[in-house]
Amino acid sequence: MLPELGHIFLIISFLLFVLQLVVSVEFQSLNLKYSFFDVVRRLSFFSYILIVFSFSILIINYIYSDFSVLNVYNNTHTNKPLIYKITGTWGNHEGSLLMWLSILSLYGLTFLFFIKNLPKNFAFKIMITLALVNLGFIGFTIFTSNPFIRTFPVPSEGLGLNPVLQDPGLAFHPPLLYLGYVGLTIPFSFSIAALLQGEVTREWAKWVKPWILLSWIFLTLGITLGSWWAYYELGWGGWWFWDPVENVSLLPWLLTTALLHSVKVTEKRDGLKSWTILLSILAFSLTLLGTFIVRSGLLTSVHAFASDPARGIFILIFLVIVTAGSLFLYALKLEKIENKKSMYLVSREGGLLLNNIFLCASAATILLGTIWPLIIEIITGQDISVGAPYFKIVFLPLIFPAIFLSGISINLNWKIANLDYLYSRFWQLMVVFIFLVSIYYLIYEVPLLILLGVSSAIWVLLSVIGDFLNKLSDKSKSYKINLYKVKKIRLSIYGMYLAHLGVAVFILGVSLSEGMKTYYQGVESLNNKIKVNNFTILFSKLEKIKKENWISETGTFLVKINNDEFKMNAERRIYLDTGMPSTEAAIKRNFFSHLYIVMGQEQPAGSGNRIIRVYHNPHIVLIWMGAIIMAFGGVVSLLDYRKSIFKKS
Repeated sequence: MLPELGHIFLIISFLLFVLQLVVSVEFQSLNLKYSFFDVVRRLSFFSYILIVFSFSILIINYIYSDFSVLNVYNNTHTNKPLIYKITGTWGNHEGSLLMWLSILSLYGLTFLFFIKNLPKNFAFKIMITLALVNLGFIGFTIFTSNPFIRTFPVPSEGLGLNPVLQDPGLAFHPPLLYLGYVGLTIPFSFSIAALLQGEVTREWAKWVKPWILLSWIFLTLGITLGSWWAYYELGWGGWWFWDPVENVSLLPWLLTTALLHSVKVTEKRDGLKSWTILLSILAFSLTLLGTFIVRSGLLTSVHAFASDPARGIFILIFLVIVTAGSLFLYALKLEKIENKKSMYLVSREGGLLLNNIFLCASAATILLGTIWPLIIEIITGQDISVGAPYFKIVFLPLIFPAIFLSGISINLNWKIANLDYLYSRFWQLMVVFIFLVSIYYLIYEVPLLILLGVSSAIWVLLSVIGDFLNKLSDKSKSYKINLYKVKKIRLSIYGMYLAHLGVAVFILGVSLSEGMKTYYQGVESLNNKIKVNNFTILFSKLEKIKKENWISETGTFLVKINNDEFKMNAERRIYLDTGMPSTEAAIKRNFFSHLYIVMGQEQPAGSGNRIIRVYHNPHIVLIWMGAIIMAFGGVVSLLDYRKSIFKKS
């Protein structure tokens, strides 16, 4: 009875959202003041609660291994540890979609909590926009992806979960990423409401900015955790592979980053209104595109949940309706929302606009490279792939200027900056920058690409330090540093500093790890030695170990570097319930660097020889550390809104 209850909750929620739309038509046609406002708010509340209950029921079915539910039977097993039973709930298409809906409901409930501080007519339009989005996803779930379908006769055992998903990373990566994806629904709804009213104000920017920031934080954490999970679980030895699903998670992040910069201009200067609205529409549309790619199976990816084009078509139709409808409304209201204020290129808003252009251009090149194989296959029938070389060639020339512009923008004034101001702010920074870059190059003599990366990191770091010192300086006392001003700087400014410092650390990690890494691959037998960098690695032992849920083939490697010796164990697991293999890399951490060993299958079969891959990844931890610092900076900025969020001006 419990699964049927979960399904009924979804149906009732669907009908309640339909009722909201009917009520909204009456609200507009009868022009009643606010008699229906509280009705719609209560309907929204109950709809969201029912969806959360429905997802909770699915989790309970997984915990108790109710194999009468087809989704549970297909994705779990009685010998799974509890954590993997729970995470198995969203380790499949149907369950992940219901989690998406549940997260959207939590955002909706949070919005309802703050709704009293918004103008009612504006808040009403947001609720109706959210109802439309919910209808699309609930309809998709009920009609194509019902997670509560029963199976008969009831199996005594389940099929189990994909081995690569049986990892603690799955407990946090999808929920965090979805919190970022789904969170963009709120800024999108704010934008549609603003278009319907034909007005975008500074107050609107203040209302929507915390929601954008919250989504950006979760996207950053979700992508970072996904990168780390793929690094240690898939045995690829790297942190990013330009996989289609990786790309479609990066696209909303790039546009949300641009949106954060743009909404700041709207808040401070009442400018870039139409651009801010357009970015919020496109960022949300890209989350729908990512959902389509992951669920259609049209592009091959290790991260994809489904291979069902029929279900993908539903999302594609929804994507077209939402995007086309939003852009049509945007075109109709464009003249009303943009105030056509003049903007000077040499100003903070001018720098942020240029930064936005480069970020959006880089997103466009990634999108083109991701969908290009699909376009070619449709036109010619040929199966092609677009790999890392393309993305590096087109992405890097666009992202480097964006990084340098971010450092410049921090130190520019709003409105306009004259030549004297530019000289006074930048000459010292440029001298220090050129000196540090020159010293680095003279010591290490690195290739141009690494030099550009390190230079970018140094520039962002110096820009943050320069602006911080400028805010502490006392203009009336020959620019002496006044430490008492530390307390006067807003938390949002400190958050911005931290986020940009995170960017600097991230770029430094990418540049050093990619530029200095070493790699070996070969077929090795026991007692063979491998030389990688300064490491001597001996393949010393191979043994089979049976665990509760898998059989492990464990290779022991004795590693020697200088006078230090240590052991590393790399595994190849065969899971008992599915018979599927997985790779568990051996990782030796030394400060920010990793020695990474992967033991593959026998080659040839029965020979006892193993494919061995060894990577030395210097300073690779700086990549994830930088991303976490970025997200922490976002959290600090968000704290600045803890008292003023959604207050009327």
